[in-house]
Amino acid sequence: MNAVPNQSVPRHLDAFEFVRSQRIANLDLTVQEFRHRITGAVHYHLDMPHQENVFMVAFRTMPQDSSGVAHILEHTTLCGSERYPVRDPFFLMIRRSLNTFMNAFTASDYTAYPFASENKQDFINLLDIYLDAVFFPLLDPLDFAQEGHRVEFSTPDDPNSDLVYKGIVYNEMKGDQSSAVSQLYEVVKAALFPTSTYHHNSGGDPDEIPNLSYEDLVSFHRSHYHPGNAIFMTFGDIPAVEHQQIFEQKALARFHDQGQRIEVGAEIPLTETVRTEQGYAVSGDTEKQTHVVMGWKLGPNTDLEALIKCNLLSDVLLDTSASPLRLALENTKLASAPSPLCGLEETNYEMSFFCGVEGAEREDADAIEAMILETLEKVAKEGVPVDRIEACLHQIELSHREIGGDGYPFGLQLMFSCLAATIHRSDPIGLLDLDPVLKSLRSEISDPDFIPGLVRTYLLDNPHQVRVTLYPDPDAATNKERATADKLANIQAELTPEQSQNIVQLSQQLEARQNREEPVDLLPKVGLADISPRRISPEGQVTTMPNGMRLTHFSTGTNGIVYEQQIARLPDFAPTLRPFLQVYGQVVTEIGSGHRDYLETQHLQHSVTGGLGCYSSIRGTIDDPNQLQGYHILSSRSLTKNISAMNQLLADTCFSPGFNERNRVRDLVNQLRIRREASIGNNGHGLAMTAAAAYFRPVPALNHQLNGLAGTAWLKALDQSLDRDAALDQMLDSLIGINQGLANAERQLLLISEDASDVVPSLMDCWPAIHNADAAQLAFVPADVPQHQAWVTATEVNHCAEVFPTVAENHEDSAALTVLAGILRNGFLHRAIREQGGAYGGGATHDGANGLFRFYSYRDPNLEKTFDAFAASIHWVLSNDIPFDLVEESILGIVSSIDAPGSPSGEARQAFHQTLFGRTNEHREQLRRRIINTQVDDIKRVAETYLCGESSRAVVTRNQGSLVSTYHIEEI
Repeated sequence: MNAVPNQSVPRHLDAFEFVRSQRIANLDLTVQEFRHRITGAVHYHLDMPHQENVFMVAFRTMPQDSSGVAHILEHTTLCGSERYPVRDPFFLMIRRSLNTFMNAFTASDYTAYPFASENKQDFINLLDIYLDAVFFPLLDPLDFAQEGHRVEFSTPDDPNSDLVYKGIVYNEMKGDQSSAVSQLYEVVKAALFPTSTYHHNSGGDPDEIPNLSYEDLVSFHRSHYHPGNAIFMTFGDIPAVEHQQIFEQKALARFHDQGQRIEVGAEIPLTETVRTEQGYAVSGDTEKQTHVVMGWKLGPNTDLEALIKCNLLSDVLLDTSASPLRLALENTKLASAPSPLCGLEETNYEMSFFCGVEGAEREDADAIEAMILETLEKVAKEGVPVDRIEACLHQIELSHREIGGDGYPFGLQLMFSCLAATIHRSDPIGLLDLDPVLKSLRSEISDPDFIPGLVRTYLLDNPHQVRVTLYPDPDAATNKERATADKLANIQAELTPEQSQNIVQLSQQLEARQNREEPVDLLPKVGLADISPRRISPEGQVTTMPNGMRLTHFSTGTNGIVYEQQIARLPDFAPTLRPFLQVYGQVVTEIGSGHRDYLETQHLQHSVTGGLGCYSSIRGTIDDPNQLQGYHILSSRSLTKNISAMNQLLADTCFSPGFNERNRVRDLVNQLRIRREASIGNNGHGLAMTAAAAYFRPVPALNHQLNGLAGTAWLKALDQSLDRDAALDQMLDSLIGINQGLANAERQLLLISEDASDVVPSLMDCWPAIHNADAAQLAFVPADVPQHQAWVTATEVNHCAEVFPTVAENHEDSAALTVLAGILRNGFLHRAIREQGGAYGGGATHDGANGLFRFYSYRDPNLEKTFDAFAASIHWVLSNDIPFDLVEESILGIVSSIDAPGSPSGEARQAFHQTLFGRTNEHREQLRRRIINTQVDDIKRVAETYLCGESSRAVVTRNQGSLVSTYHIEEI
């Protein structure tokens, strides 16, 4: 992509000085930079003919301790402002708008507030809310107590009951720090940066959060949330001048130059390796549970050439199993797998490089360090073949060329790709247009000393390095609980009667504030009349190739990238084979194929594709959630010039995978097991909902067995058995059996590109047509699943779920149930579970595809109280007059989610798979219409019909002692 200086001056407000404008042709994007004359605020406008407009304001936030001040301020800022003195306008506006994205983020050195909308009036409404929130927040002490931390008696009105800590951020970070990898990152970062802001946990350490005072919070806002410390970024088709008029009118005109420059300074260099150890909480076995990671501080990320070189070095060393450092980490006998922390941290002012292992023993830390350094020495001595470096450059080019928009708005992805540069007062345009740097690098990589020189400069000859050993401590959780209890007991012992009464009064005041009626009419809103006509989903052109295979092609703007999927109908695998589907999907793209070993295959994937993906997709039919449809998808993407090579690689993976690589497969299973166990804490609510839903429906029952908590327990047992040759042989036979079933299954192809004529001819030689429509299709009868389940693991907080069976997606009540979920979440559960209960999140959803109504909580200090809240929400909706405003707000949220745009390729892919499973455009339009037409009477009726019967529960917890005997308890 070539960035071209644009000499014309775009329209802008006189209060802003125009700095520069550059055109990035291949993105159809012009970057315009402005500076506010009085305050110094910076405005970057990404001008593009895109209907989804995006806004973000970011502040440089540099905490000097781990009290979580920046994080708690992010939460409290959104709890009411000068012009909108309404409790929680952020969550209220989520309900009163057609936003396609709303959130806020706290990073190590900045706090960002982004949103997106396709409706211009809605965008203006949200912009008004955000500007008032960040520059003129109320910062009510009660919001600080709710969002941050407070002490409260376990029985709030009884000073003789025990003191406890409460607070949403407090519980959020207890959940975050339940993850060993999160702890590991904080320990490595603290060791690597002993004096700068990165030494501290910007989210907040639960042990230090109670040290933050309200006065500290107010002071931090005053110093850090000034326009002179802010970066404004906008994207879309609204001109920069219109944004600036609102910035000036609503906020900037009230400020003067603060005369303060907030920035991160250079860290004091270390002169020798720092080695540190720390224990972490585990449940169960402690053997081979140690993490050993090394870290290096590199140069500033404001040097674009150095930044890209460091990215390239990291990729060359670690990106695939064929990369020299990852190869050593994967094959060492000293550990089970490379650490999830491996790679480059490029967003901090001074970059960091991490590498290490997990599944080690504490006493092997010296040997692991020696192994890492010996591998780097070997690379510095022998170098890396040029084709390996070119493959990494290819990945950077492919990633940079791809037009995103799935998950996050495309404009927001662009903003985050260059935000670090603006935070550290560097040039963001260079990060949006890497072509000049990549062109320069292509001429440098032919030098045999290119990579060896980088290894020596940044790693071997760099004394600023650390080694962290995070070892399992079975007493850590108990010791932490005891220390917290002792601290609270000491506080309570020193309370005067007046102080005790103040704590009681704070609880009462907070509860009264949480329950009071808010003047929500002060907030702007859009209504049902503002919902735009349904965006027409793209339609592919279906053809039958000369070999008889069905091909669906979508022609759309992909910027020279071709996306391909091979879709095979899932056979009815035998019950003994079925659990291995989860292993097959993770392993088959990581082993050899087409008579190549896995190292050659990994390099080929890296050279000609953006990687291979493999997964199973299983759903109920629109008329009966107990009837299954299942497909297995093998996918990849490449530049158009590499389409033939990509096709051959996909075909080789499908028809000739290297399951003869016994040791490789065994190692991959071990790595998969470790990743699965580590992911439980961050997805506990989703796993709990799947477990509870498994009691009622076959699709979640199968997902629970394959990818859920039961699947993780099965995978753990499998991994432990594979040291026996017979068990390994049996598993390999099972994987081969699955491969044979899929290779012989009826298949079709999906192709997404700009022009099919360049692509279709290469398909013919790779994909033989298979017509096996009479083969038995996927069927699944769930085994007995306990009605109430408790999954016990090392976590300091809980994840709760309760599920009720409902109706098929095509049933007329499905839409009303979807709207009901939003009403319960907005009108009752948010207050009861988050604000009053202290959980980080909670709510309700209707899973129409499986005919299930699901309640959940996330990072929750409570168990039974949360289930009581679920029940109370049902009683609330049945026994109260529900205003239509709540119905309308729920509908707006659902429709904005349905209508949120994706990337060009993502929208095509979604349209294909929706149709594949019977969700045609007509069906989706009917469901959308039913949602929009839902009335209050429909809500009452479906709540009474479907939420007053039998339910199933599941929890992810450590506190099994508090559970009633009706729970079936499993330990992970």
